[in-house]
Amino acid sequence: MATKNYSSRQPRYSTTGSRRSAASRRRARPMGRPAAKRRGPAPIIIIVAVIAVIVTCWVFGRGCGTSNQARQNDKLKTYTTDANQPLGQSAAIAKRFNALANSVKQQAKATVDSQLGQMETDCKSVSATSKKIVVPSKATDLQPLAQLAFDLRTQGVGEYHTGIMGVLNNTDPTGSTAVIAKGLEDLVVSDQVFLNYKNQFTARLKAAKENVQVTDPGLFVSSVDSASTAAVNAYVAAIAGPAPKTGTTAGATSPAQAMKDYLKTKGIDSSAMSFVVFSESPSDSSWKVDTATETGSQPTYFLVHGSNGTWTVIDSGASLNAAQLKKDGAPADLKAPTAG
Repeated sequence: MATKNYSSRQPRYSTTGSRRSAASRRRARPMGRPAAKRRGPAPIIIIVAVIAVIVTCWVFGRGCGTSNQARQNDKLKTYTTDANQPLGQSAAIAKRFNALANSVKQQAKATVDSQLGQMETDCKSVSATSKKIVVPSKATDLQPLAQLAFDLRTQGVGEYHTGIMGVLNNTDPTGSTAVIAKGLEDLVVSDQVFLNYKNQFTARLKAAKENVQVTDPGLFVSSVDSASTAAVNAYVAAIAGPAPKTGTTAGATSPAQAMKDYLKTKGIDSSAMSFVVFSESPSDSSWKVDTATETGSQPTYFLVHGSNGTWTVIDSGASLNAAQLKKDGAPADLKAPTAG
């Protein structure tokens, strides 16, 4: 009996499909070295990143501009605080100046000299303080106006001081009057420059939306007319010497003639002046306050008294208050042109 040999190896199966797949794989395999894979972000990612960078720069750039504007406004606010100090100091000097100028006739010469000298010193100090202020870009065109006004005030007070002392000492009345007029003109200009400065400054703060106020620098001269030739002449005439109490103008047939005669003794031409009654005592019609006015000038007031058909100037000045009228002997019911 023949012996059968069995093999332990398992039969191998193959299919036609398998052969085709293998062949296909062999055919799909590229020849040579495989291509390298692309590295880095896709183009769309790069575009998105660029847009993000642009948007970020725009946002932050805008923020930087706003921040810079805020810093400039803060500097303007700080400048306002610094500028208000000399403005307030100058306003205080203006009050002192007005009080003295309106009472020179009643003051001792030494007092007038001392007070005006102190005002000069104070004006110089204020001007020096103003020059030290740090000026921001939003006020570079404003500060020169303020400095000009401060310097004019220093100059004007000095000129008025020189002129008024010349009048009080009776050393060249004509020249002294001209110096007073120059000083008052400088002070008038300073007042106008400060008005312009304050208006522009206030508008600048409003535009910056800063809720701060500009201090009022005050007025050294109450009106532009106060510096006119006629007004200065009348002012000087009123303080040049004591008012005529004993008939310097006696014999005048009317109050107007008495005033003309009085002005003539002071060397003042009254031909262009008009004379009108300001007030009359209800209890005694022989007492009046009349005014002499020249076009474009402040009026000069005269206290006149009539007796036996003639009129006499008792007192005169750019202002006359009730206390002065009483001192001059006028009835209490005579209306004064100024309060006080």
